[in-house]
Amino acid sequence: MMNMDFAANYSMPWLIIGVAAVLGALCLNHLLAKLGGKRNLYVRSLRWAFVVTVLAAFTIPAPVPNAQAVFAPAFIVLIFEAAFQAQGAPEEALRLMISTLPMVFVGAVPVFFALQWPWRHAGQSSAPAAEAAEAAEAAQETR
Repeated sequence: MMNMDFAANYSMPWLIIGVAAVLGALCLNHLLAKLGGKRNLYVRSLRWAFVVTVLAAFTIPAPVPNAQAVFAPAFIVLIFEAAFQAQGAPEEALRLMISTLPMVFVGAVPVFFALQWPWRHAGQSSAPAAEAAEAAEAAQETR
């Protein structure tokens, strides 16, 4: 069972990890927004869900094998234990990532869809109003 107080002894490193992950996620979102061609509600929702999933991938805490009550980001534990340890045990970190990341993505899609839904119709209804205001202004100038 995972202790929810995983950052108590190492608050500064986890703060740095969190800030770096948020900055990385914002940069990824900006890059994907620039690369994305079709900008509609569904694409934006999927983009934000992907960005949140990447953010979660960098911040999911996993217990470090052979260290009592020490946690590190799961992807770092996975890489280190699989590649650099002769008798490494990456199973726990892999299990955490495989079980958590799909749930984050599946949970984030409807959340971002619901958050963007009110603005979908607001942007469409303001365009005819702006056109009507321009037409009224043009009619006034011709008088």
